[in-house]
Amino acid sequence: MNLHLTRSGEPLPPPPIDVVLASQSVGRKLLLEKLGIRFRVAHTRVNEETITHADPITMLKKRAAAKADEVARHPRVYTISEEFKTLVITADSMAILGKKAYGKAADRSDAREILKALMDKTHAFTTAVVVTLYEGHSPKQKWEKTVTTKVTLRKLSASELDSYVGRYDFTRFAAGYALGETPWDLVTKIDGSYTNVIGLPFEVILPIFRKLEIIKPPVDSQAPYVTTPPAAPVKKTKGI
Repeated sequence: MNLHLTRSGEPLPPPPIDVVLASQSVGRKLLLEKLGIRFRVAHTRVNEETITHADPITMLKKRAAAKADEVARHPRVYTISEEFKTLVITADSMAILGKKAYGKAADRSDAREILKALMDKTHAFTTAVVVTLYEGHSPKQKWEKTVTTKVTLRKLSASELDSYVGRYDFTRFAAGYALGETPWDLVTKIDGSYTNVIGLPFEVILPIFRKLEIIKPPVDSQAPYVTTPPAAPVKKTKGI
């Protein structure tokens, strides 16, 4: 292995961990971007539709694990470094109502049927996450977690539903909807993790990022990672 030395003869610190989001999810990509970390996106060759199970939670876990296993079997295909550390994130999300799971819609007509089934009800939005730490091509540590959030949708009128699926392409999102992507108040209540409904629960990945020093903890350990910018200073006017 080649060692790169500084002018003082001290070895350079190791490069940052290569973070790989092995997912095509738009929501997951946006969430990682909000954290301000460097990462890259890789699309696995797993056909999720072939992985089924009578229990929706078990099916989600199997799908997330299958994506992680695909990367582990083919590290060179996914450009896993032979020398340095890599962190691979895989996940799968669905809305679950009773024993039925709703993933991405096949087309706009399918999105309409999914929304008709979910609206005016409370469903469980569940994400299974698998995070794998590699040292070279060898997986060294793995975290597996499943998070569920209760989501309530309001009832749309027939014209609202037609306008919704006609104007927005929600075939890209599990259950045919996405937080922040629509002007209507479709989602009336969220009980649990907001980021889980977008596709990547922060309560799962942030502790891992902190442990691996991918993100640095704030000076105040109780302070949140995302803070509200300070208010602009008030301008004083003469004579007042």
